[in-house]
Amino acid sequence: MVAMNLLSTFEKRCCQFNTRHKVSESNFFDKIEPGTRDCHMKKVDLKKIVEGIEFQGDESQSYLKISSGEVVLFTDDIIAAAESDEDLSVHAEWYREAIEQARAFLNNEDDYLPLPSKFEFHEYSVMEKFILSLPIEERRDELLSLIKGKGAFARFKHGLERFLLLERWYQYRDQALAELAKGWCRDNGIEFQ
Repeated sequence: MVAMNLLSTFEKRCCQFNTRHKVSESNFFDKIEPGTRDCHMKKVDLKKIVEGIEFQGDESQSYLKISSGEVVLFTDDIIAAAESDEDLSVHAEWYREAIEQARAFLNNEDDYLPLPSKFEFHEYSVMEKFILSLPIEERRDELLSLIKGKGAFARFKHGLERFLLLERWYQYRDQALAELAKGWCRDNGIEFQ
């Protein structure tokens, strides 16, 4: 039992999901090479993980589907529709497909890992780190003053445009998102490319 408690969430769910191998607690480590998983999932595309994190909103959540390595996003509305007994034939095909995918999720949640939420990506903190990385003190000071109080994100963007730093900011932000995604993958025992 102690051995199973040491497994990552991904490995636990993988073992639950992967019924083909019927891995028990006692022989689990005999069947896994160090640094690998017993899940036969190919490496996950890190860009897809980043996109999944980035596209989430207040009313949606992205997941990694363990069995396929696919990243999926479900809105609260789609989940509510999937939980209802509503006749799907009256909806457009894309909506019916989204509801069917959500129903598959609800029927087998162990096959899905939630991606980090937008709240786990502290964009304000990333903005501060970006500003502090700038070589010109005047720009640092002005940009730091712009991110105080309500409307900080809009003022920050306008300041970046004025100093011609917008592209550099997006590269920095993308790198920070990629680091969050890499850390999440490592924490869950997921190989990525």
